Amino acid sequence: MVIYFVRHGETDWNVEKKIQGSADIPLNENGKQQAKNLAMQLTKQRDMGSFHAVRAYTSPQMRAAETAQTVADALGIPCISIDGLKEMSMGQWEGLDWNTVESEYGSVYEHWNSNRRYVKPPEGESYNDLLARTLAVLSDILEREEENVLVVSHSAVLMAIRCYVAGAPFEEESMVVRYKTRNAEVVALTREEIWRALQQFRREEMGMGL
Repeated sequence: MVIYFVRHGETDWNVEKKIQGSADIPLNENGKQQAKNLAMQLTKQRDMGSFHAVRAYTSPQMRAAETAQTVADALGIPCISIDGLKEMSMGQWEGLDWNTVESEYGSVYEHWNSNRRYVKPPEGESYNDLLARTLAVLSDILEREEENVLVVSHSAVLMAIRCYVAGAPFEEESMVVRYKTRNAEVVALTREEIWRALQQFRREEMGMGL
């Protein structure tokens, strides 16, 4: 079994380099076209026998849900919305760009940036919070599904999963440079990779007394 992770199409806030987080920003025209192009690409791959998925799971936020529904409609598969696939909440930083956050939040930003996995932005989530809820969703999907599925979500969600599966540190160099997913990009992970990550996370939680 393979889980095909997809980042949503482009939004105006992507273009403006604004932090989206829990803000419910729709696709822009380019993002809608990216979703259509992805749908055509996956349909062609399916018809050639190199791609197969029986269901799409999506974040309920507009930018992901519209991307997922466009692809699911083209493939003729069900599309299921799950809250746990939402983007990481960035609290007070949503709507700002990173240069503004760094200049206005100073030491708070530095503290977060030096320990991204466990430190929360003001009124936001940590990457560990994000991992916990996303891995819980993936655990449910692995229990429910035997065949390949699509999971349409967000940049921070996919960076966190990819970093954790690879055993990479939650630092800007690995997260953003190595594991940032482009709009409408597809990243495939196997059942075994996700399962190992789930087991590792559970061992960590037990060790920390969580």
